[in-house]
Amino acid sequence: MESDPTLRRLALLEAHREIEQQIYRMGYALENGDFEQVGLLLQHATFGADRLGRKILKGRDAIRDQYRTTNITYPGHGRATREMYTNVLIEIDLDAGTARSTTAYTVAQQIPGAPGARFELLVAGRYEDEWARIEGRWGWTDRYIVVQFKNDLDAHMTPGSQPYN
Repeated sequence: MESDPTLRRLALLEAHREIEQQIYRMGYALENGDFEQVGLLLQHATFGADRLGRKILKGRDAIRDQYRTTNITYPGHGRATREMYTNVLIEIDLDAGTARSTTAYTVAQQIPGAPGARFELLVAGRYEDEWARIEGRWGWTDRYIVVQFKNDLDAHMTPGSQPYN
């Protein structure tokens, strides 16, 4: 890695920004129910969740299919959710070409077309992600989902497909 302190700092800032943008792109893909994009973003990654286990899935197709199987989508509305990300912490090792991030998430939903449907908070927790430089870009190598708080998820996830209700 570059020994010039100014260039090193610039490389660190660029890496931080690129990883942060990938995190936000993931949020929009999830909101839209674009599981093909979710799979592409996680194509080099393993995937798991606190009640399922670590690294239980690997690669684009397996992760994409898991989302398709477990998430309910609404025609023209994706998942009808809002993914809200805060407290994004990113630690980058430029020399190793790796990084770790933790992102607090809150997911809210309003079911389209349902009379009296309320805009409600569904679930909150954190994403624990690992990253690496892959083909010149930062990409996920692992995503682990931790659920800390939840309400009824039956309008969000296919009943029987998720361990949280």
